[in-house]
Amino acid sequence: MHYNTIVIGAGPAGLFISQLLAKQNLKVLLLERNAKAGKKLLLSGSGQCNFTHAGPISHFFECYGDHAKFLKKALTTFNNKMCMDFFEKSGIAYHIYPNGKVFPKSMKSEDVLNALLVSCQLSNVDIRYNSLVEDVTVYDTIFTVETNDNKRYFSDNIVIATGGKSYPKTGSDGIGYSLAQRLGHGIVEPRPALTDVRVKDKSFVGLSGLSFEQVEITIWHNHKKVIAYQDGLLFTHKGLSGPAILNTSRWMRKGDCITINFLYPKTYEEVKAFFTNHLSESGKEELITFLKRLNLPKSFCVTVCNHLQADPHILCAKLPRKMREEIVQYFTKFPFEVEAVGGFHMAMATSGGVWLKEVNPSTMESRKQKGLYFVGEVLDIDGNTGGYNIQAAFSTAYLCAESIKEKTKK
Repeated sequence: MHYNTIVIGAGPAGLFISQLLAKQNLKVLLLERNAKAGKKLLLSGSGQCNFTHAGPISHFFECYGDHAKFLKKALTTFNNKMCMDFFEKSGIAYHIYPNGKVFPKSMKSEDVLNALLVSCQLSNVDIRYNSLVEDVTVYDTIFTVETNDNKRYFSDNIVIATGGKSYPKTGSDGIGYSLAQRLGHGIVEPRPALTDVRVKDKSFVGLSGLSFEQVEITIWHNHKKVIAYQDGLLFTHKGLSGPAILNTSRWMRKGDCITINFLYPKTYEEVKAFFTNHLSESGKEELITFLKRLNLPKSFCVTVCNHLQADPHILCAKLPRKMREEIVQYFTKFPFEVEAVGGFHMAMATSGGVWLKEVNPSTMESRKQKGLYFVGEVLDIDGNTGGYNIQAAFSTAYLCAESIKEKTKK
C-alpha cells in the first residue's frame, strides 16, 4: 500500500506530526513497535506529563545545551503558547506552576496521550501497532518499509520519530539510529542525559533526601572547566541529583570532578571574609552554633565537619586557621569525583543522536536523502528538565509537517 508519509514511532513527535498531516487529507501511516502508543510519554513527569514550559520562548534557547541554535526555527514556528492552545482546544485544561512547568490539570499523562490519539483518530491516521520496522530502503524517490510481521509499505516521505535510548523498556532502544545509518546518516554517540550521578565520596549517604534550593556546580574535565550552572541540588543514597545535576549530566563523564558552592551566590572570597571578620568575635561559641549564620542545614554542616575531622562542638576561638580555611573551601568548592553517570534505564533523555549537520533545521529534512525527515529525540538534541524535551518534539514535528505539506502542494 502506498502512503504520502510513513511515520515511525508513536511517541509525542510521531503522534503530533501524524495528525497534522492527516488533517491535510494526506494519507499517513504510523508504525509503532509496541502494543500501545506513548509508553515513554506516560512516564514523563512521574506520570503527570510536564508537556511544556510557560517561560518566554527566548529562555528556551538556554535550555538545550550546545544545540539550541538548531531548534530556533522550530521553537519559534510552533512555540509553547501554541502548544498549550493545542491541548486546550483538545479539551485538556492545564496548570502553570510557579516554576513555569505546565501540567494537565488532572496531573495525568494519559490525558495528554489520549488527546493526541483522539486527534489522530479524528483525522484518519492509519496506526499499526506491534509493527517493528526492520528496514527502510529508497529507490527512485520511493521508500520501502519492511516490518517484523513481513509487511511491506511504500511512501513518498519517511519521518523517523523513534526517540533516543532512555527508558529502553518502553521500546526506546535506539532503533532510529540504525535506520538513520542505513540511510547514510552519521550518529553522535548516544549518552544518558537528565540523570543522577554516582560519586566516589560516600560521606553524604546519610543525607539522602536533603535538598538545596540553589547551588552552583562547576564541572571539570582533566582540570579544565566545562561549565558552571546554578539550580537546585538533591543528595541521594548513591550520590547527587536535582535540577543542577540533571541539567548538566549531558556534559559529565566518569572521572570528572564536580565542585559545588553550597552558599551560592556568595563566593569563596566573600565567605572567607565573613569567617575572618566574625569568627574571632564568636570565640566562645561552638563551631556548629556559628555555622547557623550561614543558613545551611545542621546535618550538612555536621557532615562536612566530620569529613574534615573537625569537631563541630569545638569553640571558635580554638579552631585552627587551616581548619577554618578548609571549611570555607568545602562550603564553596566541595569536590566530588564522578564515579558513574546514571544509565539509560534511569535517564529521562538521551544526549547524542542523528548528526545535526546532516539535517536541515528549517524543515527537519535530511540533507543527504530527499523525503527523509527526523523529529524529536532521535536528533542530537536534549533539553533541560521542565518540559523542554516534549516541546522540542512537538516543535520539530510541526516544522516537519509544514515542510511536507508545502512539498505536497507543488
